[in-house]
This record gives sequence, C-alpha cells and structure tokens, in this order.
Amino acid sequence: RSNEPFYAFPSGYVVLESALRREVVPYLNERQARRVEEVEGEIARMRKLRSGPGRNPYETAKDDFDVENLQTELDGLIAAECPLTGSVMVQSIDRGFSDDDDDE
Repeated sequence: RSNEPFYAFPSGYVVLESALRREVVPYLNERQARRVEEVEGEIARMRKLRSGPGRNPYETAKDDFDVENLQTELDGLIAAECPLTGSVMVQSIDRGFSDDDDDE
C-alpha cells in the first residue's frame, strides 16, 4: 500500500505499520494487546466521525488532536523497539523465518 505509514528505527530498519503490528502484537501482554485493539478502534471511529457532516472547525481540531494522541499511544505500544533487533527477535528465536508450513 503506497499510503501506509511506516516506522524507521535507529537500527536502520524501516517497517510498514501493518507488518510491524503483525510481528509485535503476538508478543505483547494481554493488557497491551487489548489496548492496541481499543486504540485502533477509537482512531477509526474518530476519523469516521471527523469526516461526517456538520462538524465545526473546533470539533475537527479537537478530533485531530485526540487522534494524534491516540496515534502516539499506539506508536508506543507497537514501535517501542525494532522488531528485528529488539526483544521481539529474542522472544521469537525458536520460530522459523518462513510462514510456509512446507519448510518445517
């Protein structure tokens, strides 16, 4: 997807948001994983609400501010560290590199 957000890590790796989420969420604790779902749902709801008719500039600006705060929280949950050089890599060391069951 050409518009998809990405994360650039100090390690030099750049990861698309969807791929990062797919790799990191399984290693979050239950509370963190639940919060990721809540924040993503709230962001989607607010973006839909923002595009609705009859929104005044103040409401739109407040929604933008709230979405930005939620996005920052989401960033902290899924992009706290590089998935290829951080604890996720260490925790997944017993996993193969391929998702193809034929390789196992």
